Amino acid sequence: MVRKATTDLEVSVSPVQCVKTLRKLIEQAGWQIERHEGARLVDRFAIIVPMAQSTRTIGVKILDGPLFGLELACWSETRGSHGAINIASFLLPGGHEVAETRALIDNWVASLPRCPWRWTFSERSQVGYLLPVWRKARRKFAELGFNVDKKGWPYNARMEWPPNKTEEF
Repeated sequence: MVRKATTDLEVSVSPVQCVKTLRKLIEQAGWQIERHEGARLVDRFAIIVPMAQSTRTIGVKILDGPLFGLELACWSETRGSHGAINIASFLLPGGHEVAETRALIDNWVASLPRCPWRWTFSERSQVGYLLPVWRKARRKFAELGFNVDKKGWPYNARMEWPPNKTEEF
């Protein structure tokens, strides 16, 4: 079975808030969506032994418009003995270089209730303060073109949403 090419982002925002924010943006554009729930296998480490565990996923998929097929799946996984890391996984047809996709992600980040690449001291301490997840998350958002410095939040969207193209696909 071939795994789909996804862009996985570790975020500090809950999966419900991630999906709700994307759903609102898609509805602003007037596109149809499909909600989905599922399960996913994740690894959880008990001392030094990885244990396969199932976690619940929620998400949305765009059914029409120029971003037809774009999908977001979100879940929380507990990697250690306590605390969870939230993951937002985007399936981006055409990659993240498509103008509409960049505009959607840009406005999605701007609409989130808190900075997605920054965790509180308490959250980091519960999961593991020295994990590479914290730096990796900032690096991924920086690769997408976001200012991840301390003064980078609150973020104002640089791209217009909804896109003004009225092409039908």
